[in-house]
Amino acid sequence: MDLLAAAGAQLVRMVGSASSSSWDNLTPSDITVREVVDHVVAGNKFAVRLLSGASAAAATAHLDTDQLGDDPLAALTNSCAAQRAAFASAEPTLALHHPSGDISVDTFLRFRLGELVVHAWDIAIGAGLDSTLDARVANGLWALVEPHLEEMRAMGTYGTGASDTLPPDASPQTHLLDAFGRRP
Repeated sequence: MDLLAAAGAQLVRMVGSASSSSWDNLTPSDITVREVVDHVVAGNKFAVRLLSGASAAAATAHLDTDQLGDDPLAALTNSCAAQRAAFASAEPTLALHHPSGDISVDTFLRFRLGELVVHAWDIAIGAGLDSTLDARVANGLWALVEPHLEEMRAMGTYGTGASDTLPPDASPQTHLLDAFGRRP
């Protein structure tokens, strides 16, 4: 859970550092900074619902509307805290009924960590911020993700996937981003 807290804090810092004039800038995920933040908040709310036992349909209900309201940073901060609490109290053996199929809590945690970390990088790029991720977060997520790359890619949510062109000595951040279809 420490990694989830650190990833959420990193994302909140990135969003808090973004100037209001950058919210309409495109990100590497081909949507605006604001749309990425909205997507993450919706995903966090989805996670809370799914971890409480909701079906995929119930967990995704009404998440296609604006999730940010008048205070996007508060919406993000609150949703990250709620997601962290939901994972902390989730039954580890619970089968989650994700839209891509039933998955374990551990698999879903890797998925949500990827969303928080990769979208923090997307926001940094879109907002013109330093895109260096917290090394502890990037290294920790890469250690969790690398053994499960094929399983995660099978979910179909990681863009083009790895380029297979990185040198072996590339940083964990570069490997991580590349695996998630980003070309740093």
